Amino acid sequence: MGGNSKIFVGLIMIAVAFVIFPIVLDGAQTILTDPNLADYTGLETLVQIAPVLIFISMLLGGGLMAFMGVKGRK
Repeated sequence: MGGNSKIFVGLIMIAVAFVIFPIVLDGAQTILTDPNLADYTGLETLVQIAPVLIFISMLLGGGLMAFMGVKGRK
């Protein structure tokens, strides 16, 4: 994969992170409104932090991919 394509893929990953973040938040909110959630130990905490973890990991992955593309062009 060349430098320009890594930059492009990295930017696409960052854009996708911003697009799917509200979708993931809505899904997490749907899970949190389930009245039977208390039956599962630790699930509420996991569901609360999952959207942030997904968002940060996609931003980090896209940023690293773009960085490797810029670094590879030199």
